[in-house]
Amino acid sequence: MNWSNIDLNDGYERDQNLIEPLKFSTLLLEVECNCKEINGAALIEQFEADLQSRIDEAREIFGDNLRNLTKHAQATRNEA
Repeated sequence: MNWSNIDLNDGYERDQNLIEPLKFSTLLLEVECNCKEINGAALIEQFEADLQSRIDEAREIFGDNLRNLTKHAQATRNEA
C-alpha cells in the first residue's frame, strides 16, 4: 500500500487508520526504553511525544492524499 497515494476506491485502503492507535502496551514499552526515571512527569512527556508523532504522521499522510480525498469526495457528491 502506498501511503502517499491511497486508492480510495479500494475498500481495504479506504478503511485504514489515518492516525496510528496508541496502546497502553506500546506506551509502557517506550517508557521503559526511553525514560531514565519513571514517574508521572516522565509518563506524561512520553505520552505527549507519542501523540504528537502520530499527529504529525497523520498530517503528512493527509497532505499527501489531499488531492485523492478531494476528487473522491467530489465524485461521491456528484453521484448523489
